[in-house]
Amino acid sequence: MGYVADIAKSLRARDAVFFGGYALYLAFSYMMFHSATVLTSAGPLGYGIEVMFSIGAMGARIVVYLICALVVRRLPKTSNSITALMTIGVAMVGFLVAGMVFQFSSAVSADMFAPWLLLAGVLLGAGDALITLLWARFSSTLTLRAVYLFVVLCNAVSLVFYFVVTLIPSSAALPVAALLFAFSALFAKKALDARPTVEPEYSGPVFSGAVKGLWHPVLGTVILCFMSGLMLQISGQHEIPLESFQQTSLFTSAIAVVCLILPALLIKKPFNVGRIYSVALPLSAAGFLLLPIIWNAAGGIVNAFAQLGAMVAGIILWCMIADSANDTKLPSTLLFGLALACTNAAQLAGTAIGFLNAETLKQGDLVLTTVALVSVYLLLMAALLLFKDKRLASDDDEPAAQLTPEEALASRCDEIAADHQFTPRETEIFKLLAQGYTMPVISEKLFVSENTVKSHVKSIYQKLGIHVRSELIDLVNRP
Repeated sequence: MGYVADIAKSLRARDAVFFGGYALYLAFSYMMFHSATVLTSAGPLGYGIEVMFSIGAMGARIVVYLICALVVRRLPKTSNSITALMTIGVAMVGFLVAGMVFQFSSAVSADMFAPWLLLAGVLLGAGDALITLLWARFSSTLTLRAVYLFVVLCNAVSLVFYFVVTLIPSSAALPVAALLFAFSALFAKKALDARPTVEPEYSGPVFSGAVKGLWHPVLGTVILCFMSGLMLQISGQHEIPLESFQQTSLFTSAIAVVCLILPALLIKKPFNVGRIYSVALPLSAAGFLLLPIIWNAAGGIVNAFAQLGAMVAGIILWCMIADSANDTKLPSTLLFGLALACTNAAQLAGTAIGFLNAETLKQGDLVLTTVALVSVYLLLMAALLLFKDKRLASDDDEPAAQLTPEEALASRCDEIAADHQFTPRETEIFKLLAQGYTMPVISEKLFVSENTVKSHVKSIYQKLGIHVRSELIDLVNRP
């Protein structure tokens, strides 16, 4: 059960207390952006106005992500307290504006309150981006298995919070969302203060290497997010009663979360989270294929399938980016900001295209069937791209063959790495050390800084109980 001890070491008891803060944020996000739970508390605003709110929020997120990614290298490190207060301040102004709109929406025309609701969407979207980057910084301090469990378990707990929210009076939805957001930001600050952090370093070659390792999963998630935004409009979520949509989303999301938790709990050896994209692709494909047949039946089950595909892909991408930031010591804001700007831009494009064309697409239309088939085709293309990446490919797919001396050395290193629970990056560096490469050469080969290599080598030596390179070579050559 050594892998459990490794998780416990990475995700300490006091972190587990703060982990509930991310679950609070996810519950807020479900209420505010992924369903109409908060907006419907103001009464019938009109579907076009609700979409405008969503578009404003997504646009603001894109802008904030890009700004933060671009300026992170030029600004001195901002304290966690200042960042959390700024995040809460931006969002609270958005909540106040939204509250004002809800208060007067029944007394004034839509033309008068629509710009204010758009402003609320922009402010809340900006606050949402800032708090996401806070939790991204925390996630990048965890090991890959720990961050995977952290994110998946938070999604599970957030479904409980969201279920409780569905039971409260609709008039309380906006204040509850504000409280969830504020507490989540404060918990993020506490979580960051409690974690040991390393000053991030920026290096052009290191950044290029990180982009090379992440662009396949980012592209796959971008396609899924585009299709998710498109589906949300084409399937006509506004025709589904809110209660039915909430129940269906809760049920299907719970099933997906359980499926995601099992690999981390059952697989003892280091696992490749990229393989779990195989869950996202069939889920989304099922939604697109069923769209022409059952439309909005079963409380929007088709819509739920499409959203689940994007959700699962987003979780895996989050873990991979956090692992890359932890491994390369690049600023997490840079990696997360650029990746999340891409995924939000794709969802925004899908939402806009779907909304503008939703009225022309009716059940049984040939156009609708074409949209479904083209969507599945794009998903399959995404799968081909994803599984060409060595980080996402299955080791079991390699054909059996006679091992060369180099392959035998690599196999021996893999055995030692598995026995001592090396991380994927430590295993990579361990193999290069066993081949006799120096730290500067390893730094160039892996596109990481020399300080990062030294940090990993120190960890490798500690796990092996050795002190010099010659002991490592003897260990590898020992029969």
